[in-house]
Amino acid sequence: MRSIARFVVDTHSHISTLYQPKGDKSEQLRKEGKWDGMAHEVEAFDNSALALYDMDRYGVDMAILLPSMTGTYNETQLKIVRKHPDRFRACCSDQMTATKVVRGEITDWKLQMSLDEIEAALKTGDFVGIGEFVPGLNIYRYGYMPMPDFDQRVEEWDAFCELAVKYDVPVHFHEFNMFFRLGNPKWHHAKLLETVASRNPKAKIIFNHGYKDPDLNCKDPLESMKEVYTMVAAHPNVYMETGGWCEKNFEIAFDSGVRACNLMWGHDYGNVPQHIYRKNILDYRYDSKIGIMTDARVFEYRKTDSQFGSGYKGLPTIPTYQPDFYGWGMRTIDRVGEWLTQDEINLIMGGTAARLYKLPVPQPRMFPEARPDIFGENWRDMYPLIPDEQIQNPDPFRIPIEKKFFDDDFTSD
Repeated sequence: MRSIARFVVDTHSHISTLYQPKGDKSEQLRKEGKWDGMAHEVEAFDNSALALYDMDRYGVDMAILLPSMTGTYNETQLKIVRKHPDRFRACCSDQMTATKVVRGEITDWKLQMSLDEIEAALKTGDFVGIGEFVPGLNIYRYGYMPMPDFDQRVEEWDAFCELAVKYDVPVHFHEFNMFFRLGNPKWHHAKLLETVASRNPKAKIIFNHGYKDPDLNCKDPLESMKEVYTMVAAHPNVYMETGGWCEKNFEIAFDSGVRACNLMWGHDYGNVPQHIYRKNILDYRYDSKIGIMTDARVFEYRKTDSQFGSGYKGLPTIPTYQPDFYGWGMRTIDRVGEWLTQDEINLIMGGTAARLYKLPVPQPRMFPEARPDIFGENWRDMYPLIPDEQIQNPDPFRIPIEKKFFDDDFTSD
């Protein structure tokens, strides 16, 4: 069976829940129409069997497990990694602390509590990153603590980045609006990302979903996308996950200077409250209390999209099946492959993630390296792209870099 790339990594996977409510109040929440699969504690469930079936079917070698909603604990992800160590790795977050806040067991929460939980997890060496949500985010978003202002949040991010640099792991950035409900009136996420990236150049920051859809209140959706991607291109320590991207996202990203070595494929895989749909076939709903959008203008650049089902009439909040993110996403990559090189696709689909997360790869010389046209002025730092210790079947031969300059704009000695 043909694979889309030499090594494929899903960098955004949720397989430790089916997004069902946990606890005695679960049925009451459903009857009252309050259960949304996001704000309340979820029941843990090992959904790795279906995930592995899909991974084998579509040629996905490994997946990065991300804890997200309250109840998806670090330990839950780790159990799946230990069960399938050749297929999964996991990131960690302040899941237990956040759960205790939601339950009312912690009433005097401080950010350091969350940082301590994450550092304890990183000290074990069992986790490869921080995220999906960084400390405090869901606690702020759901109103358990007052939302900090911009400068306060930047200072908090400095602490997250310091932790990430200390343990040499990437940290996920998901400060933006989720299904048009959790927007933050105190800062704009792109400005926050730019500020944090500039202040913490040694931190490897992963921009979740990579500005898949422009902000709802932007004047020109595509121009807004170009502005964000241009900002990202100026910060080599920022990586974008391309889950949910369409061809236009890739086109604008590369036109804005983004490189394949800063892109990673991933699709929010898992039974999240999310559907893939064709535009203009569903009615939009507006609820002033939660701010569901009424204007589909920002989505006019794409033919299909993935959105949380709670925003549309006629869709159940939680899908009763597993939406096929892999098939959908790979067909997009096939279309992008009409103008991207396969070397760049190999980076997007797995090479960038393998380098960033220190994943084992089967063979040497699988990914482009020492290419100034692909890596830019930092091309020498990308040789070798994958260190020998990560290669499962190494060989003693290393092709040397030629003693010549490719272009004065790229090198100087």
